[in-house]
Amino acid sequence: MTLRTDIAPWFPWTDRAGRASALKLVCCLALVAPAAWMALEWRMGWLSPKPFTDLVRESGDWAVRVLVLSLAVTPLRWVTRWNRLVLVRRMLGLAALYYTLLHIAFWCADLRFAWLQILWEMFARLFIAVGLAATLLMAALGVTSNDFSIRRLGAVRWNALHAWVYVAGLLSLAHFFMEIRLDATEAAMMTGFFVLLMAFRLVRKKWTPGLVSLAGTAVVCAVSTALIEGVYYSLSTRVAFSRVLEANFDFSWTIRPAWWVLAAGLVIALLAAWRNRVAPAPSVTRALAARSA
Repeated sequence: MTLRTDIAPWFPWTDRAGRASALKLVCCLALVAPAAWMALEWRMGWLSPKPFTDLVRESGDWAVRVLVLSLAVTPLRWVTRWNRLVLVRRMLGLAALYYTLLHIAFWCADLRFAWLQILWEMFARLFIAVGLAATLLMAALGVTSNDFSIRRLGAVRWNALHAWVYVAGLLSLAHFFMEIRLDATEAAMMTGFFVLLMAFRLVRKKWTPGLVSLAGTAVVCAVSTALIEGVYYSLSTRVAFSRVLEANFDFSWTIRPAWWVLAAGLVIALLAAWRNRVAPAPSVTRALAARSA
């Protein structure tokens, strides 16, 4: 399906040629869904007596989720060699910024737009200052996330600027941990996924991503997730570090974040192994051809 070329490129669900993209359309609808759900919760009165407090938490959770998901695009593209994934990377990054700004707007509303108190909180509370730093970085990346900025800055400088997304991710996760009161399950899980994605990038620089290297990476990152969660709980609740680690093997209540990180890493490792078996990477294909010549 082709839309008018003078208008279609401005729609988020079209590609550069103005053609409708099923991948971008599905991604766009999925990214809008959390905001629509929050609006429905507000309209139907399903929130607590402090609705803005609930919305601050929900929007912040989605901001971190989408940010981590945006960082997964490049590793998944490497593993699956599905190059069309790059079409949704910018959309995901901008959506992460949108939910971050929504998070701040709800926070200001929760404080009844008392600007003096808001300014005081920004600089007096460390976790808010960390979150603000992450927001400023994401805003800078969002403003330059367009073709004009790429041409103006040049590919090298633009890539160097957008490498700061990793710092924004670290600051966002630190903010996540610092603002929670007791249950750090999702913060630990998002941090584990972030570590997994960063580790995949490192593996790709050193080796060809395959079953052994990626499965080993998944195990290391799962253990790291358990350690991060254990350190957090031991520092914040004074619970013995060993007891937190033991909780990872108690499945009667819930599945701890380390197992989800392990599962995600192993799925990607198996996918990479299958993809390499079906269609070897170009570098491998060239090496085999040279050897047989």
